[in-house]
Amino acid sequence: MTHRVATFFVTVLIAMAAPGVAPAVQAATRSVCLDPGHGGTDTGTANGGIVEKDLNLDVARRLGPLLEASGYAVFYTRTGDTNPSRTERAQYCNSVGASILVSVHHNGSSNAATDYTTALYQKQIDKPLATVISRAVAPATSGSPPRIGQFASGVLIKSDMPATISESYFLTNNAELAKLNDPTRDYRQEEAQALARGIVAYFQSH
Repeated sequence: MTHRVATFFVTVLIAMAAPGVAPAVQAATRSVCLDPGHGGTDTGTANGGIVEKDLNLDVARRLGPLLEASGYAVFYTRTGDTNPSRTERAQYCNSVGASILVSVHHNGSSNAATDYTTALYQKQIDKPLATVISRAVAPATSGSPPRIGQFASGVLIKSDMPATISESYFLTNNAELAKLNDPTRDYRQEEAQALARGIVAYFQSH
């Protein structure tokens, strides 16, 4: 597997596809820009020892190799504890010519009972991607019915390609928090696998 390193406000790992993958998936034309949300002083939601910025990065790092194993090229807007602006994140994904952008987030609410998974979109070209991602991730995480919503994020607005924000778990929900802290079952890996299934399903239908 060949790797190159590019710098665009942050150090970004670009992983090219391994040789010998199925010809139906070509890394030259099928690539994913992964955007682990938050970072740096922007922690996102935090609860029970889990900080969203770290969880987002962890899941994205798990997701990347799964996509690479299926023959996709993978780009990251951040690989460490940095916080590019939303504009910088979108511009980076645009600059590498990624086919799609998936921003990995986790949710929070003032109501601890709130418990569902959603995928967000802004542009009309985003909607099919958000729909497929939600259908794959919701049953594998919260078990809630798939849902999508329109959201005016700069990452979504300024990206040239179809883009979505995946909000898999509510860290403020104690049942979901317990899953993420469970030492006997790797729910983070299961989330990454669900995201990978959704991304593959999207490319198979587009």
